[in-house]
Amino acid sequence: MGSSGVSSAVLVILNILNVVFGLALTAASIWFFIELQNVTSLRNQNHYLLDYKVYWPQAIPWIFLFSGIFVLMVSLCGFVGAKKQSRSIVLVYAIFQVIALVVLIIATIISLVFADSSHTDQFVADTIWDAYNNMKGDRSVEAAFGVVEKRYQCCGAGGPRDYKNWRENFPPSCCDTYSHGWSTGEYIIDCDITNKLPNERLGCAEVASHYARTAIKVFSAAAVFTALIGIVNLVVALLLSKSLKKRKPMDVSVTAQNEFESKKVLL
Repeated sequence: MGSSGVSSAVLVILNILNVVFGLALTAASIWFFIELQNVTSLRNQNHYLLDYKVYWPQAIPWIFLFSGIFVLMVSLCGFVGAKKQSRSIVLVYAIFQVIALVVLIIATIISLVFADSSHTDQFVADTIWDAYNNMKGDRSVEAAFGVVEKRYQCCGAGGPRDYKNWRENFPPSCCDTYSHGWSTGEYIIDCDITNKLPNERLGCAEVASHYARTAIKVFSAAAVFTALIGIVNLVVALLLSKSLKKRKPMDVSVTAQNEFESKKVLL
């Protein structure tokens, strides 16, 4: 196997890693969007009829979704170039790989500088508080907010004291340690106002903000690692292009020599 063959094999392996991280970014972005949508849908929508502003936690899943899909498309180009050992395709792949690196770097900077900030905490807190206030007069919202409390293992918007002002007992979701919001079965949980478990839980605004900030950091770390793999990909692609350029004149001369030998035999 020549140098071009080795470079092609390495390029295929590196692009497999790129595909894995591209799929991970895409899937995680969709998951983050769904989680955020599940919470924002509990708000009183009348409060946001004239609010056309896009907040960073809402923009982040779209930014990384685009980044992940673009990485997947670039990796497909890399597979084709490595398989066919076509210098033109490899050069096109190298150009798109540079663009992918820029996209990933920009996404990471936006995520860490703008999204991983107090703006996200404020957005999440406002959303949770609005959902909490909205659920007081809406049974369906109350049940959905209970699912949020189960999954995040939290109680109330700012803490368990929120319920002490208007309820005799905590909702069962504040004491649920089993379902985490996934169980659809019915079971009885004693959640008295003096119960130690709910009184020690944090408010959902704080817990949700922590999870959102953690998810943003994970997105950024995955993007950085994908960019590092992309840099190695770019180097290997350029080496493959160089080896293919050297091989081409040799292949042409060998073909011409074979044709000349064939003509000699015919004569």
